[in-house]
Amino acid sequence: MSYNNYIMDRVEKYKQFFKDDTPGQILVIICPYTFEIDYEQWDLGWRPLNIWDFKKQAKEFMDYNIRRLRCFMEYTKDLDNDFIPAISPGMGVGVHSAYFSGAEVIMGYDTSWVHPVIMEWSDIEKLKMDEYNPWFCILKEMIQYCVNTYEGDYVVSTLCNFGPGDMANALRGNDLFYDLYDNPQKVHELMDKSSDAIIWLEEELRKIAGMIEGGVVTANVWFPGQAPYISEDFTDLCSSKIFNEFGYKYTQKIINHFGGAYIHHHAKGYHVHKDIASLKNLKMLEISLDPNCLRPVDHLEELFEMNNGIPLMIRCSARDVYQEIEHMKKGRLVIMLNIDTIEEGRDVMKFIRKNSII
Repeated sequence: MSYNNYIMDRVEKYKQFFKDDTPGQILVIICPYTFEIDYEQWDLGWRPLNIWDFKKQAKEFMDYNIRRLRCFMEYTKDLDNDFIPAISPGMGVGVHSAYFSGAEVIMGYDTSWVHPVIMEWSDIEKLKMDEYNPWFCILKEMIQYCVNTYEGDYVVSTLCNFGPGDMANALRGNDLFYDLYDNPQKVHELMDKSSDAIIWLEEELRKIAGMIEGGVVTANVWFPGQAPYISEDFTDLCSSKIFNEFGYKYTQKIINHFGGAYIHHHAKGYHVHKDIASLKNLKMLEISLDPNCLRPVDHLEELFEMNNGIPLMIRCSARDVYQEIEHMKKGRLVIMLNIDTIEEGRDVMKFIRKNSII
C-alpha cells in the first residue's frame, strides 16, 4: 500500500520518537474525539448504532465512518498535528466479546453490550474461536472494505481489543469479581482462554489490515512492529494484588505474542498504573481523563516515574498545556489535545513545538 505525504511524514516522526528515549519529546493528537466539528454540513451527522443492520450494512457503516474521517481531515488540514488518520470497526464493546461467545449484541445509541454467557463454569466449553461466527465475519468484512476503498489517505487499524480481564468480565458478568475469591482456578482458566481469543482475532484482522513501514497504527499512533490495542478497564476496578495474581501474566502473554502492545486504562485505576507499566515490552501506556477522578495531567512526574521510560499518553486541554509544560518535558509524551477552535489549536501547537525536542 502507498500513503500520502501527510501520513508518511508523521510515520517518520514516530519512528524517531520510538528510536530515541530522550525525555522532552512531546507529540500531539488532535482528533475527532478531542475536537468536535459539525458533520451536518456534509450530511454526515451522527447516526446512532441502533439504526444500522450490521449484517446487511457493514460496508455502508464503514463508508459512513470513512467519509466522516475524510471530512475531519479536510476541515483540520491547516492544523499542525501528529494525528495519523486511521479507520477501524467501532460498534461499541458488545462486539468485542461476541466474536468469541456468540452472544446477542444489543445496540444502543452510541455503544453496545451483551449479557453474560457463562452462567455455569461448564459454559466455558462453549466458547470458541469460530471463523463462521457472524460478528467475526462482519469485522473481517469491514476491515476488507476499508482496505479496498482507501486512497492512501488513511491507515487501516484492527480493533480496540479487550484485555483478558475485560473479556472475562463480559463473558462472566460482574460475578467475576466474586469468582476472584470463590473460584480462582476457574478465573485463571477463563483469563487464559480470553487471551487466546484476543490473540486470534488480532492475528486474523491484521492479515487483512496489513502493516505500514514495518509497523502498525494503533490509537492513531504509529508503532514499530505489532502493537495491538488492549483495554485494561477491568484492572482499574481491582487491587494491585488482584492484577498481579490474575491479570498480569495473561496480558503479558498477548504482549509476548506480538512483541509489544498499546494499553489503555482509566484514571480510576491510578492505583494500578505502576503495575500495568511493569509489563515487559509495553510500547505505550495511556491513562485517560475521566469525570470525578484525579487528572493525569496534574500528576505527570509521578506517572513518568511509574512508566519507567515507557511513553505515556494522556488527554488534556490547551490551558493544561500552558500550565504544565515544564512537567510535560520530563518524559516522552503523546497528548490527546482537547481544543475548541482551529485558532486555539494553532496557537497551542506553536507553543508545544517550541518546547518539545521533536
